[in-house]
Amino acid sequence: MELQMWKEILTPYDLAVEELKVKFNHIVKEYQQMNGYSPIEQVLGRVKSISSIIDKAQKKGIDMDKIETQLEDIAGIRLICQFTEDIYTVAGLIRERSDMQVKSEKDYITHRKKSGYRSYHIIVLYKVETVRGTKEIPVEIQIRTLGMNFWAIIEHSLQYKYKGNIPEHVRARLTSAANALITLDNEMSSIHDEIIDAQNFYMVKANIVSDILGNIQNLYKVANKREIIQIQDEFYEIYQEGDISKLERFNRQLDIIAEGYRAQAT
Repeated sequence: MELQMWKEILTPYDLAVEELKVKFNHIVKEYQQMNGYSPIEQVLGRVKSISSIIDKAQKKGIDMDKIETQLEDIAGIRLICQFTEDIYTVAGLIRERSDMQVKSEKDYITHRKKSGYRSYHIIVLYKVETVRGTKEIPVEIQIRTLGMNFWAIIEHSLQYKYKGNIPEHVRARLTSAANALITLDNEMSSIHDEIIDAQNFYMVKANIVSDILGNIQNLYKVANKREIIQIQDEFYEIYQEGDISKLERFNRQLDIIAEGYRAQAT
């Protein structure tokens, strides 16, 4: 197949991946704005390289003129979660969306592969608008924890190195690592609430500090230098105490000061 033909075939897949990355990142942003915690930690996406497509087609005995109808993972989205339970939350979100249709699901977490591989796979059909019209693209969405993703990347690299024939002693170590990661994921889930509380606390504090610094920067334009220095010193003192309630009060006081200067200006 000519290179130009490959480009024409893969362009809609690339468009689907880019659009879905934007949409899933927006979900992350919405969750963070609502309560600080998002079940999706990271959004990744890719379109298979031409060589990977050819390799998989040959491995599965698929004719090159049928790859668009018989290969469902040319376009891929990977959603990384902190906790195993988040994976099922995210899968539920995908099922409820009206802009993509779920074609199939495979739960390799409840039923992990013999190799130790764990992940949740969803094939969705997603429509993109191209210069040639609307095209429905199959996209494989993989949902994993950070630990699952780390293991899968290592296993994939070893499969490539050994051309699918990983030595038994290496495979045994991989299985051992997979079991250790299951224990880690379970331990993380057992302190789920404490971890989320800590992350929410950090995010709330970061937002308050951002507001305070923004107000101070604006006051530089209207207040006298001595007053600004006094405000900055008070801020650093409260910040070092680490008391978020004091930071919140200071932020409210700073809002009142800033509003007073804005009123004087009008």
